[in-house]
Amino acid sequence: MSLRNLLTEQLILPLSDLVTGQRVYRDLRRLRHVETWTPEQLQSFQQQRLRILLRHIATEVPFYRDWFRSNGLNPETVTLQELPIVSKATMRGEGTDRFAAERFSLRELIASRSSGSTGEPFSFFTTREATSLNTAAKLRTWQQAGYRLGDRYMKIANSVRPSRLKRLQDAANNCLFVPFYSIDDSVLASILDTIEQKRPQFLRSYPAPLQLLARYRNSHPGYSHRLRRVFTTGSTLPDAYRQEIERAFGCDVIDSYSCEGTPNTYETTAHDGYRVSGYNGIIEVLDSDGQPIADGIGRVVSTDLWNLAHPFIRYDTQDLVEVHAGQIQRIMGRECESLVAASGKILTVHNFTHYFADNFKSIDSWQVVIDSRGGLTFRLVTDRHFTEADKQQIVDHWQPVVASPTHVEIVDALPLYRNNKRLSIIHEP
Repeated sequence: MSLRNLLTEQLILPLSDLVTGQRVYRDLRRLRHVETWTPEQLQSFQQQRLRILLRHIATEVPFYRDWFRSNGLNPETVTLQELPIVSKATMRGEGTDRFAAERFSLRELIASRSSGSTGEPFSFFTTREATSLNTAAKLRTWQQAGYRLGDRYMKIANSVRPSRLKRLQDAANNCLFVPFYSIDDSVLASILDTIEQKRPQFLRSYPAPLQLLARYRNSHPGYSHRLRRVFTTGSTLPDAYRQEIERAFGCDVIDSYSCEGTPNTYETTAHDGYRVSGYNGIIEVLDSDGQPIADGIGRVVSTDLWNLAHPFIRYDTQDLVEVHAGQIQRIMGRECESLVAASGKILTVHNFTHYFADNFKSIDSWQVVIDSRGGLTFRLVTDRHFTEADKQQIVDHWQPVVASPTHVEIVDALPLYRNNKRLSIIHEP
């Protein structure tokens, strides 16, 4: 371990925790210890933590308080499988406030949101304790793949660092943060030039922009810097994407899966399946009848053991996975989508995710349709607060970006497509 690695882990991370009010340093040590537990010890802990969670929701969360009363069940004896399966639709139908604990002040909470990769942005609150454990679980995944705190890495994301604190954390953590909003050859060349100059050891991003970056590099000889590992997250990683990325950067790809309410689920370095951060939560894989399966394809229903502010308990992610002998072998449910606009810009699902999440609270879900001539239509499910001015704002923003006619269509609902998901980007003739 280098001096920089040592200082980052032993000094900079504890100082960062002090500033942010989190305990990532402590939680990383805790997760290392958890890795020494037997399966029986982990299961025992999960049951203890689950009981604490059930007592909490039975008194503090309106939806579950009413559910326990109406069903005559006791949080001391009820099993996880007796609780109802809930989804985003359930929470919207009931009202998201009914799933929020009542006795938290805003000072104790951290605002969070789903990635919206299927066109359904979703906002909720979490606690500093849950956020800290989630961050530690992701860092531990990296560490198991060779990363050490202080190693230089590049993160490519469709966002900006909104605060000075975040930018200071990037500098302290040796992170090269690269924002992107649309992709063309000049953007790809600029990112690759930065990689050559700054020589990061690791790279992290969504699969879609990484595949575009890898394709450009593979077709433009002259780039020589090899990475130690590439980390992907946020959407499905097709085999073809993996192969192109590995060929471009001369290293293997470690994929991970998570969404609101799910514990970090990550690919092993042996590529023999995905492991679940069981200290953070519980994942059930269920068939169409709601029964657990050990082999085959089922949907992910997850329970977060730590977010007491907005508990996700038996949360139906609507994602499908393939399991063998109880272990996840393949993530199937998320779509990796992009479109090439008439302007030449390449836009991924995350361009639209961040745009709608940052600018409109009145849009419940969205879908982008591109026709053979490059015309763009946004299909939106909105609430009563959405206005004609909002519609025009969307057209005025995107029409110059795509350099083709852009329209907004208000619909009552968006249909489900393959993998039990809504496609965010659709190509129509």
